[in-house]
Amino acid sequence: MAEQIFTETSRFKTAVQLINELESNRFPKLLSRIAEKLHLREEHAFSEEEQIKLQLALGIGSEDRSLLLETIEFILLQAAYYGLKPATLHQHLLSVNLSVEKSEIISQTWASYGKATVEKMKKHSFTHSQLESVSWHLNLQLAQDNKTQVKESNAIFHLNLKKSEIGKAEKLSLELTHKELLHFYNKLEILQDQLDSLS
Repeated sequence: MAEQIFTETSRFKTAVQLINELESNRFPKLLSRIAEKLHLREEHAFSEEEQIKLQLALGIGSEDRSLLLETIEFILLQAAYYGLKPATLHQHLLSVNLSVEKSEIISQTWASYGKATVEKMKKHSFTHSQLESVSWHLNLQLAQDNKTQVKESNAIFHLNLKKSEIGKAEKLSLELTHKELLHFYNKLEILQDQLDSLS
């Protein structure tokens, strides 16, 4: 387990404590409901009325209920984003002090829903704009007024974006130095590896 995917903020620690205190017989149903609707970014797993019933059934306040649901959704989204196998997810959850029992329940739920969820998520766009085309050119500066020998290169990218809901095009330009371009390339390589692991 090389990279830690969960940052233990005070809110996350509180959520872990809430999850650990949940009754184990209710937890799988709660998880399954969230996993089933995870790919629907515009829709909550529970209606407002259901959330109030859930809050009463669990005996927690509204802030704790929101934190609990958001954190479970976040855990599953991270599993999808990183393309985690159930056993790897289990290890990550144990590393942030989630109980063995709750970690196993989440891992089992992910084993049941993970692949289908990722496939559904691939078909949905999370942003309002999509990349339509890319053009680029290189610039090389050889001199300035006060310097005769200057070699500065940069790449300029023109990203043509299409607004999905209205079909309107938008142009975004990026200017990157050699160092910034190398950093960007390395990030794209990491992203490509993650996408490859999902297929």
